[in-house]
Amino acid sequence: MADFHRLPFRIQETTQTQLGADEQIRLCTLGRSSLLNPDFVLITSDRVLVLEERQMGSMSASYVNIRCNLSFAQITGVKLAQSLKHRIFGQAALEIEVNGDKHLINNISHRDAKHAMALISSCHE
Repeated sequence: MADFHRLPFRIQETTQTQLGADEQIRLCTLGRSSLLNPDFVLITSDRVLVLEERQMGSMSASYVNIRCNLSFAQITGVKLAQSLKHRIFGQAALEIEVNGDKHLINNISHRDAKHAMALISSCHE
């Protein structure tokens, strides 16, 4: 699990603009296996937010891309998937279903994925 205050400044800044006044961050974790462009997965009291920091042309200019911003009210199902590769590395994929579409958050640590699934399921009920 990642500490919110240790995330890159642009990720923190973008997260703060997306959160409501009474929203609290309950879980921060990293997804994807690429070290250069990890996904920053944030589970709040009201939503699932997945951000990534991208580079423009050179390494000096970057921007934050919001890959997923789903409120718990939109989510119709959530499940945990593990392939052989995931099991070897202690990772999992979180599948979030919204009106028949699936959002896949890949290569999260298995422990964090289980925690995220529990948070989403408890808030969704």
